[in-house]
Amino acid sequence: MNRVRASAKAIVEQYGRDGRLSGESLALAEFGVWNRTTPGMLLLGTGYLAALEDPALVERTLESGNEALAMMLQDDDPFGALALTDAGAELSWDQWMAWIWTYWQSRGMSLGVLDELFEEAEEGWTEIVDSGDLTRPRVRDGACGPWDASETLVPADTERIDYGVMKIPRLEGAETRPVYAGERIVGVIVRFGGHAFSLQVYRARGGPVWDTVRPKIINGVRDQGGSAEDAESSFGAEVRAQIPVVKDGQRMLQPTRIVGFDGPGWLLRGVYGGPAALADVVDLRAHHLFTQTVVDLSAAEVRADATEEITNLEVRRPPTARRGWAGLP
Repeated sequence: MNRVRASAKAIVEQYGRDGRLSGESLALAEFGVWNRTTPGMLLLGTGYLAALEDPALVERTLESGNEALAMMLQDDDPFGALALTDAGAELSWDQWMAWIWTYWQSRGMSLGVLDELFEEAEEGWTEIVDSGDLTRPRVRDGACGPWDASETLVPADTERIDYGVMKIPRLEGAETRPVYAGERIVGVIVRFGGHAFSLQVYRARGGPVWDTVRPKIINGVRDQGGSAEDAESSFGAEVRAQIPVVKDGQRMLQPTRIVGFDGPGWLLRGVYGGPAALADVVDLRAHHLFTQTVVDLSAAEVRADATEEITNLEVRRPPTARRGWAGLP
């Protein structure tokens, strides 16, 4: 049994012992990640396959009021619930696990029953993931980036620097520096023409989070004594702010544009600061940096914190970079 199937089995067993999914199981399941086959995907597929033997389950689920869960079980659209969950509908994982557990009990709790379902579910999900049908609708309809590493439409003619979870476009004449959180490198700052653009990637728990993260950013800036408001630009929904900073011993307000993008299981955040950061026309270099960045969760070294909405991921120092990275071409 491979790692993904073993993890799915461990989640089912944990639910059976405790009667509810633990935070550890939710993190292990990796619900909301659609660019690769995860234990959560196997649980979704297993529940669906088991439900095919009990058509009355859909009717009972509809009566419970969980529209997303009922749609997940419908034979004509087993994955239609994903669109509903992206739109904010609740898909009760405990209710889903209760169905799998009950089904397993009714089959004598034979390991062979689960193994067979897991294997069939894995085959089906792997084919779907490889097709890109789940990822593309969640990344600006595939028209432009930022991109997920699984997408077949990622422009190959853009030269990028490999930072592990992020592949950032190489910008001629720019200086690139690391962003530290303690001893961890959690982002990259690209300096060009008097401006600085920092990029950080977060693993997101559940569905898209940028709409809920933005108000928290706005409140945080205002609490510091700055100003911030929602806005729209070619980046999409963003925050335009004047953030208090201390420069040469003087307190001043730094014009700052904070942008974000929801990918499959991740959030890419960009912070653009400089004299023209709030201009109505977005600097083409900044736009290129953000929209041509590729996120690769397979390179992440930590799982999501099940208690947090987003988890900042560590980036990798490029093989040719010195400590500090200044002047990296």
